[in-house]
Amino acid sequence: MDTPSICTGTQTRTEACACGACGKSPEAKHAANKRDVLALLDLIAGCVENHPSQSFERATWGHVGDIAHLRSLLMEIATGFALGPDRDEQAARRRIEEALCAEDDEVAGALIDAM
Repeated sequence: MDTPSICTGTQTRTEACACGACGKSPEAKHAANKRDVLALLDLIAGCVENHPSQSFERATWGHVGDIAHLRSLLMEIATGFALGPDRDEQAARRRIEEALCAEDDEVAGALIDAM
């Protein structure tokens, strides 16, 4: 495997950095970032399901705080995607929270509808 190329300005892999110094097209940079986002989401999902820190007999309030923090970070991202033309963050967040109230087998569809 080749040594990874990291942009000195952004500390991001050069294929995905947004500094523009490498001369790659916006389309190439967008594709690289999209690939990275999807890979990171897969990693996060795997960690939530399988990481040793998520394996325990009884949850403690510390476990609750850890997973609630991750939920909060992901909610911030989802809220950004759910913003309507009015850019009302509270309304977007409310729609997502209401969608999360759906039954387990319906939550994915409810979230899509909330966007």
